[in-house]
Amino acid sequence: MRMMVSSLPADFDKYDLQRLFSPFGWVEYSKIYIDPITMKSRRKGLVEIADEGQAKKAMEALQGKMLGANPLNIKEVKEKKM
Repeated sequence: MRMMVSSLPADFDKYDLQRLFSPFGWVEYSKIYIDPITMKSRRKGLVEIADEGQAKKAMEALQGKMLGANPLNIKEVKEKKM
């Protein structure tokens, strides 16, 4: 399951994101979105956990968790059908 995570601390990198979600299951993929002009974090990331049950537990546990000044916002990313 893929999840979009927003309101991340500005200094978070993909490894921090991976460490945040790894207690809930194997993190297949993690990415932090970077502004191409400023090269600074957009404070959004993408995380993928293969096991849907583990991913849902991670979402429930981390939704609204305070990291820095803002609560995390986590949403499932649905695959687009062509």
